[in-house]
Amino acid sequence: MSSKLRSVAAVAAGFVFIAVLSIGTDRLVRATRPASFDAAGRTDDPMMLLGTLAYVGAYAILGCWLTSRLAPSHALRHALVLGILGLAFNVAGSMAMWNAAPLWYHAAGITATLPWAWTGGKLGVRQIRREMLAALAV
Repeated sequence: MSSKLRSVAAVAAGFVFIAVLSIGTDRLVRATRPASFDAAGRTDDPMMLLGTLAYVGAYAILGCWLTSRLAPSHALRHALVLGILGLAFNVAGSMAMWNAAPLWYHAAGITATLPWAWTGGKLGVRQIRREMLAALAV
């Protein structure tokens, strides 16, 4: 597999990982907590919204970690590319679902996207370095 194809595959794998887990968890939450949402699908429940930010953030960090681990080189750069892609989708999603949650929720999600990507990427880079050092020590 060429380096460019592997780069695209690394970013795509992280994106799919994040999307599948986030959408699946959203559906599970809506199915198990229907009273938290009005007829239009809006919620103003701060605990529900903070919980959503928490699991989306965890999935984003893990997805960017996965991307960094699968990247052929420049692991952090690949994670940040995924973060920029995630930011674009987050902005588009917030615009489409503007009435589904309060402003602070949209702002927090958009603001946290790139820091989540950076965190996942840095975790991947640290793990790669540890593995390289361990291999050299042998």
